[in-house]
Amino acid sequence: MASTSLSFLALFLLSLGSIFADSKRLPPLPVPPFHIKQAEILRYLGLDKRSIKLPALYVFGDSFVDAGNNKYLQTPSNDANYLPYGIDFGGVPTGRATNGRTVVDFIAQVTGLPFPPPVMELSESQRKNITTGFNYASSSGGIAHIPMALTPIFGDILNLDEQIQLFKDSITNIKGRFDSDESFNSYMSKSLFFINIGANDLGIYWELGRLHTTFPKVKNYTRFLLKELCKRLEAMYQLGARKFVVNNVFPFGYQPVNLHLKMNGISFVEDMNRRAASFNGRLPKILTKLDKSLRGSTFVLFDMYKLFEDVRARPATYGFTNVKDSCCVDISGNQTRPCLPYSVPCSDRASHVFFDPFHPSESIHFLWLRRLLKDNSFTSPRNLLQLIKS
Repeated sequence: MASTSLSFLALFLLSLGSIFADSKRLPPLPVPPFHIKQAEILRYLGLDKRSIKLPALYVFGDSFVDAGNNKYLQTPSNDANYLPYGIDFGGVPTGRATNGRTVVDFIAQVTGLPFPPPVMELSESQRKNITTGFNYASSSGGIAHIPMALTPIFGDILNLDEQIQLFKDSITNIKGRFDSDESFNSYMSKSLFFINIGANDLGIYWELGRLHTTFPKVKNYTRFLLKELCKRLEAMYQLGARKFVVNNVFPFGYQPVNLHLKMNGISFVEDMNRRAASFNGRLPKILTKLDKSLRGSTFVLFDMYKLFEDVRARPATYGFTNVKDSCCVDISGNQTRPCLPYSVPCSDRASHVFFDPFHPSESIHFLWLRRLLKDNSFTSPRNLLQLIKS
């Protein structure tokens, strides 16, 4: 234990001089130890002078932030519940599709909260007694319902509607723990609602779900998705949500699975990224409209697309040496499937952008946190710290 603390202290001292650098030149900063207290991680991030608190963290989305819900669903979709997934999460696989913590786990550590538990693993009594938030995210989940053609492949995953219904059930369960409607409403208004969704709709749903027969033009499909997302954000607001972080869609053409498939050459990758860009281009206007029309709400947009583009353009700046290959050995051996169970992943995991052919490494999740936390060049109209304080 002493050597671990000494190692962490050394990393902190080495990084201290660059923590306050220009955010556009964010220096590499190693992922902090798994077992780290709030005061320590705030000190590590140069935020030890601040008091950062949240009453609760509620998480919605897909496999980037799923903490294990798919383990409890009737689905053949990867649940990442085996090593090497979780190798850096205390050596315990949980269903997180990465080697360690996700961005929402880091948010929880920064704000002094426990990791939001996957709601599907909890008993009814547990669901009635937790007021620090839940994780509703589901691997392969999307904004829209999964196309019928994909049901045999993915089965019973949670789309955003179903995640919101689970959230509705949650607040019904815990409302009785508050003294009054006013105290409950105050709790809800100060809690954080984190949404990362849309990549599956634009990727596998479009490509394998035959959606081109319903939407001959991609722009019509992205408009449909944004309209559907808008409805669901409004539904969350009606249930009491006020502080939202909405992530746009990353350039999923850069996933190792797609770079190695190259079904139609480079145009295959570019087409995927254009779909993401089409969705992202219209998202700010939607969120601005919601921010103005929903009284008391605040919507923060995080630019995931820019994050991945920036890392690909300047990998060494962030300490990455590999931007295109999976860290783990995948089942098929050609970077098109999940990690081979109980295989040994690469030893330099911190230098890989992707842990498996589909999902980012813990290092990217930590960079995601750092950019979201206090970098207004990646967040709009404010960063996470400003949102928490508002």
